[in-house]
Amino acid sequence: MFVFFHQNDVTDAQGGIERYVDTLVAAAGDDARLISEEPARPAANRIGLRLPKLPGPKWIPFALAVVANVRRIRAAIANEPKRVLEFSRPEYVAFAWMFPGAKVFTIHGTGPGKGERAKRLVHDLACWFLPLVADRVQVVGRDDSGLSAGVVARLGPRLAHIDAWYDDVFTPRPLPAMGKTVVFYAGRIVEQKNPKLLFEIIREGSRRHGDEIEFRYFGGDTERIAEAGLADLVTMSGLLDARGLAAAIADCHMGLMCSHFGEGSPFIVVETLACGRPYVLSKLPTLVGAYAGNPGVRFAEDLTAEAFLAAIDRLAADLAAGLSPEAIASSVGTRARPVATRALLGELAALAR
Repeated sequence: MFVFFHQNDVTDAQGGIERYVDTLVAAAGDDARLISEEPARPAANRIGLRLPKLPGPKWIPFALAVVANVRRIRAAIANEPKRVLEFSRPEYVAFAWMFPGAKVFTIHGTGPGKGERAKRLVHDLACWFLPLVADRVQVVGRDDSGLSAGVVARLGPRLAHIDAWYDDVFTPRPLPAMGKTVVFYAGRIVEQKNPKLLFEIIREGSRRHGDEIEFRYFGGDTERIAEAGLADLVTMSGLLDARGLAAAIADCHMGLMCSHFGEGSPFIVVETLACGRPYVLSKLPTLVGAYAGNPGVRFAEDLTAEAFLAAIDRLAADLAAGLSPEAIASSVGTRARPVATRALLGELAALAR
């Protein structure tokens, strides 16, 4: 049995961590249990917990709810002789020891940034305990900087790396007409994603290209765009489920991500490539390691609006010259969900105890 612990409801979620958990739970089928906050759509394999309303990081009320429901959770998994417990945050080490079974911790990205000192301190403290309790620690992406060098050394062969995958609904479709370049940004607008630069790219791109460029946003932070005074320059669609996101991506020419830290292996990037749409990315080590040489990816030379707009222009020219959706999609063919999730669940199942 696979038991997943994640604080957020994963129902139709656009976030990468939520999609990671949701697709693994779906792939494991009747062999999975998901422990989370109360879901929008209850299901037999989901145990919803009522989280206390507390200020601060959400993992704290989730941990308190797990502790308060220890007997209920243990009873739900008691009949299985072997278990793999998957924890989506290192902070869950606070309660992981309460449950029998192999323990797997997943590190999504590189952890809190340098400016988030309190969060980083808690993250690093939790990670220090991982070698004491974890059978496996898996980093999404190729950058281990979410873990200290000492923790990496203590984990040894128990440290693994995985890449994001894409759902079956993300398939290549014909490009829209090239009369104007349609560029989208998807996901949260938080410090990690470099909103200051994102807004500058939108302003300067609109000033420079006028009606020849259109920016779109798929996500729940529409108020950030309005607060920046960009509502008239951005077409906003709000949160979308996987099918809606695939359709929205197909109506664009390319995606844009200008993060300045913290990216692991973003789901939105591989999903967009699977749709046959290219991406302009920051030159973060994790992203370069994952996508250097990919026919559908262009890296901005630096973290300036000028560099990103130059990369957008180059990519638009490549599309006009014949870079095809099929060629882009084929570059990530091995990361289709059925292939990737089957392989990962097989690796986790081998740890069961």
